[in-house]
Amino acid sequence: MNDILELIKSRRTIKRFLPKFVSWEKISRVIDAARHAPSCGNLQNWKFIVALDSGVKQKLAESCYEQYEIALAAVLIVVCAEPEKAERYYGLRGERLYTVQNCAAAIQNMLLEAHSLDLGSCWIGAFDEDSVRSTLSIPPEIRPQAIIAIGYPQEVPVKPPKYPLETVVYFHKWRRKMRDPAKYMNDIAAILARKAEYAKQVAQNTATKVLEKISQK
Repeated sequence: MNDILELIKSRRTIKRFLPKFVSWEKISRVIDAARHAPSCGNLQNWKFIVALDSGVKQKLAESCYEQYEIALAAVLIVVCAEPEKAERYYGLRGERLYTVQNCAAAIQNMLLEAHSLDLGSCWIGAFDEDSVRSTLSIPPEIRPQAIIAIGYPQEVPVKPPKYPLETVVYFHKWRRKMRDPAKYMNDIAAILARKAEYAKQVAQNTATKVLEKISQK
């Protein structure tokens, strides 16, 4: 688990890429990681369009409000959702929320797998959806969720600042803080251990009494 946390902490958003070939083996591993992400009801209502052609990548870069640097990535992967599939099972919430959550989980898997393969990645959500649809011939019932640029990083940015853990965690209710969560959890563990020991003793005593009654018959 420590290795996973280190992978998460060391990942960076890469926007400048080396003009270096990335094998299909590595690209397919990134997509396979996405395929194993959790999804509501295991619907897996996602599809992935892989753009390797330089002309297509250039058009997608233009669609991303002229973020031309991503055209230099080895590959652009467009993550597409099938909202109607989730809507059939979960209604409006499935269409508008669960679908986005499913794709987001898949994308995070992609970013982490890319990082584990020494590749850089950039999650792009700012783009002209109609333009992307036109470039990739995406049908109207399918919605592009994000464009993931992947390649070998030209540079690794410094770690961005993150809020301290204690500023983003509440307990039991909104904005309720806890002074010493570790002590609280240890106290709970001790209480549960005592209850388990008591239950064990009760069970043993009951079993002994039952055996005694049986032996007296």
